[in-house]
Amino acid sequence: MFQRDICRLLTVATVLLASVLVLVPAGALAQAPESAEGRLLTLRDCVRIAMESSANIRIRQAEFEIADDNVQESWGAFLPDLSINGSYGKTDRTDYDSEQTEYGVYDRGFETVGGDSVYIPTPIPVGTTVGDVDVHSKSKGFGAAANLNLFDGLANINQLKSSKAYREAAVLNEGYTREEVIQRVAVAYYNVLRYTQLKDVAEETRDEAAALLERTETYFRLGSAAKSEVLQQRVRLEQTRYDLVVAENALEMAVADLAFAMNQPLAARVEIDTSPLQTEMVLEDVNLLYSEALGNRLDLQSSQYGVDAAEHSASAASGNFWPRIDVYGRYQKSFDESPYKFGAQTSDYLSYGAQANWQVFNRFQNFTNRSKAKAQARIAEYNHEQSELNAQIEVRQYHNAMRASIEKHKVATETISQAEEEVRLAQERFRVGAGTQLDRINAEVSLASARAEEVQAMCDYLISRAQLWRATGRYSQLGLDQ
Repeated sequence: MFQRDICRLLTVATVLLASVLVLVPAGALAQAPESAEGRLLTLRDCVRIAMESSANIRIRQAEFEIADDNVQESWGAFLPDLSINGSYGKTDRTDYDSEQTEYGVYDRGFETVGGDSVYIPTPIPVGTTVGDVDVHSKSKGFGAAANLNLFDGLANINQLKSSKAYREAAVLNEGYTREEVIQRVAVAYYNVLRYTQLKDVAEETRDEAAALLERTETYFRLGSAAKSEVLQQRVRLEQTRYDLVVAENALEMAVADLAFAMNQPLAARVEIDTSPLQTEMVLEDVNLLYSEALGNRLDLQSSQYGVDAAEHSASAASGNFWPRIDVYGRYQKSFDESPYKFGAQTSDYLSYGAQANWQVFNRFQNFTNRSKAKAQARIAEYNHEQSELNAQIEVRQYHNAMRASIEKHKVATETISQAEEEVRLAQERFRVGAGTQLDRINAEVSLASARAEEVQAMCDYLISRAQLWRATGRYSQLGLDQ
């Protein structure tokens, strides 16, 4: 009867849960606030939050926009320069006390070839007058000009290649910054996991010390234990309480570091997925890791594009040693209504042609610019070589750290088994009167230390693996930087 009632209750609960899942919109369950406070966070959740709010990634995106604009500007060098102009002017001028000549007119006849007399009026000065004279004039015009470079020593072509290389480098820099964000979040996440587990170990050790103190006090009241043994166990309990405070403080700091890595405000409570502690600890061949790093790391690829860009810039600087050839065309139309203008009031002006200019000497500026550009190219090459060496050192460093963590974990696992047996024997010896309270305390200390070492080793391995994946460019290969 009781089992039948339990089955009915489970059936009703299942139906109610299914009804809730049907009635609640799908997006309401899938969507969660981006705040890290008070909810279970997987490592992928933390990385996603960090990607959405990372200032460094936004900086790299802005740098890419600048590089893309530089490419567009370099393309523009192959297009003609076009300009249009227009003007309008009006002048009102007054000449004060201006002396002017007055003319009279008389007729004068001339004998033509055909024998006819023609009378032509001819003005002659008859006097002068003085007065103010107003002069009004207007002028306007418009025009256009175009200039196209045909040859500049291939400077524009090399500048375009350099801009494209820098743009590719900017894309890779953004990708590598994403990998760095993933590494920072992963390291902070695993540290939270570390101190969460250490806090649990400290709590368990404190509870065991408290229970042992209670038993020791009972033995003391029964006369089976000395007062010194009670005092020793009290000291042990206080020490475990202090260790717990230290673990809690470390956990709070680790949570703050994780929030900082995600560019989020401090979370009051964060639940961490503990499944990474079940990760199988493996060690890969270091030589294969070297090759993987040199072939996949985005910062090395970006550095190589930087070398290419610097070499093209040096070639562009060499273009100043060649003559420059341009073609041009200009058109101008003007209108002038000044009373003092001689000739037509309206005029058109059109000119076109080609011109060549060869700067033979400019105070060694071309030589120094080319020399500096070549030096920059060599610097870029040296930096790229050094980056490759640094990548190999990083791989070796993190590989060694993983190897040490694996061995440390093995030792801790064996030590836990041994320490558990030592605690059991110490308790048995104390029970039969063959051992002391100090023996039990030392055995418990060894067990707690071994448990902590096991947690430390596992988290050290996870952190070293996260750093190694960044050092080998594996995040981008796995698509984790998206």
